[in-house]
Amino acid sequence: MENQIVVGSLDTPECNVRSQVIPHLESTVIPNKQFSVTEISELATGLSSLASGDLDLIALPAFETIGMEGEFSSLGFQIIGALTPKRPSLVLVSPNRLMYQPKSGIIVSDSELVRRQLLRARPDLRPFTPEEANELCTRRKPPSDKIERARWFAELLEEGKIDGFVISRAEYDNSGQTERRHTLLVSPTKRGAPHFLPKPYSDLIVFISRAGLPNSISESITEPEGNTILWVQSRILADLNESFHDTTGIHVRHCQVGTLLRQAEENRDITLEQACHDSEGQIIEEQVRVEVRVETLSADGRRTLSLDRLVVRGEYQYAVIGFLLDWKTLIEESTREVPKDHPSDSSAPPFLSG
Repeated sequence: MENQIVVGSLDTPECNVRSQVIPHLESTVIPNKQFSVTEISELATGLSSLASGDLDLIALPAFETIGMEGEFSSLGFQIIGALTPKRPSLVLVSPNRLMYQPKSGIIVSDSELVRRQLLRARPDLRPFTPEEANELCTRRKPPSDKIERARWFAELLEEGKIDGFVISRAEYDNSGQTERRHTLLVSPTKRGAPHFLPKPYSDLIVFISRAGLPNSISESITEPEGNTILWVQSRILADLNESFHDTTGIHVRHCQVGTLLRQAEENRDITLEQACHDSEGQIIEEQVRVEVRVETLSADGRRTLSLDRLVVRGEYQYAVIGFLLDWKTLIEESTREVPKDHPSDSSAPPFLSG
């Protein structure tokens, strides 16, 4: 139908695309156009339907597109934008909060980044991979399906063989968990509490279309903040050495000046407060700010390398270029061998290793 836009949604265990896309499209108004959403089982099937014209758009998690931009372009497709993540933070499933876990408590997570962040927050914990938990507790192969794996984690927790496990909120909901959950917050409400930057593209949903889709449609379907997040994170990932993909957390968001000023007052953050004023000390309220935060950690969680940037939205693309140059310099300096001041000095490891 000429007046209907058919969208294919690709759900994954970590991201319930359909449940987010349907209410979003229902609130989207395009003259003489209606939306319908159909599920697709895999990306290859969706791309085939998109090429044949059976689908007009595909909505899918952004991490499914990593490394495929060239293939999309060669097939005549394009990524037109994204939706703002609703639940990018992971959850700790456990009867106890993180800081109340028993000494040497076993916490299981698939993510190398999360395991390092857990050690930073609680060096006395024992963050395990699923394979390590299997070797210690059951000696049977962990389920490959992520929903079944989450249920397997719950069984180990109920049997007292582990003290908790970390999964996405979508996995928590889809696997029918009954144990308490505790969100691993990006910006904790209590000053000094541990923070957890999410892995790249967490809960970010992108839209793929055939080349030539009118800008009026793409701008109506996507969200400005989601588009900013997609643009910034894709540039950071493209510039990031692949060896750091699993150990780097990224958080990008739009911020209103009022929110930043309240945050600066609560945390007594003079630098953040000054970032909201111009050279004459006047508060600049007319422009939204873009906050970019990136971090990576050493294997033992004791050393963190991080870089934050806060810029007005109209300048964020230029600022990200400078941000990437600064981040590259930090990585190079932090991973190089420490030179000896004297030949008799003992060797010192790099700031970041492992």
